[in-house]
Amino acid sequence: MTFVVRWGPALILAAWAWIAVVLSVTFWRVWDIPKRLPEISAIATEHLFLVPVSLLLFFVLSWIRQQRDEAEVSRSTFPRWRATLGIWLLAFLHPVSCGLYPSVFNLDSRTMNEITSAVSKMQAGMSRTEVERQIVALNAELPISMETNWVEHEAHARAVARYLSTPDPQERQRIWSNLSRAILVFVPRGPDGKPFSPGSREELYERRIRASSDIGVDRIKVRYGTGDKVEEIIYSSNRQLTEVRGACTIHVVVPAPPDTSFPYPCPI
Repeated sequence: MTFVVRWGPALILAAWAWIAVVLSVTFWRVWDIPKRLPEISAIATEHLFLVPVSLLLFFVLSWIRQQRDEAEVSRSTFPRWRATLGIWLLAFLHPVSCGLYPSVFNLDSRTMNEITSAVSKMQAGMSRTEVERQIVALNAELPISMETNWVEHEAHARAVARYLSTPDPQERQRIWSNLSRAILVFVPRGPDGKPFSPGSREELYERRIRASSDIGVDRIKVRYGTGDKVEEIIYSSNRQLTEVRGACTIHVVVPAPPDTSFPYPCPI
């Protein structure tokens, strides 16, 4: 009982300090939303290490409160309501942080929805210049993760715009060599993974969330006809949590085939 009397209020304070730490870790940089969004896997990993401490504090606070209640210690010397509120917060803090918060601000879902919306507005017969303008706009507008270096990301987006606008082959090669492993921007590629030739009939734009991974890749494939006019645009992604290489889902095709429901697995 001596331990309870002496350390009870101190442990309540420690629990509230821990709650503040968990909230700070979870919602750090939340003011950057909606341009920056959290990665669910990163939040889940953080809470994997935070939960044991919260669980320990939960049981210790519950036991201390029970001991003080049984001893009928004056409530004026023991802030019981603070202990009770701390217990409830510890019980709900991790499920809410790992569940509601990422589901409302889901980086993968927001990214796919915004790309799908942008590609759906494109039309067959558009010029190559207009398609490239739309790609540059997507690079500037799509949300990025909380951990992304904002200055570096903007530099990559500007580099893509320079690459698409410059006619000099040597300058294009120099820019592309720096862009080839960039993440979170659509990088122009040819069918063989190298930079496509100006005026080519087919162009591919890839946006990766990691530099070297087949998981978390968005692809916009554009096929041109005569006069550099769009014949077909296909947006597909591979964001499944699987190690199977090449798995993908098509979200939109322009123009859409008749009687087709999107999304559906690749290939068409």
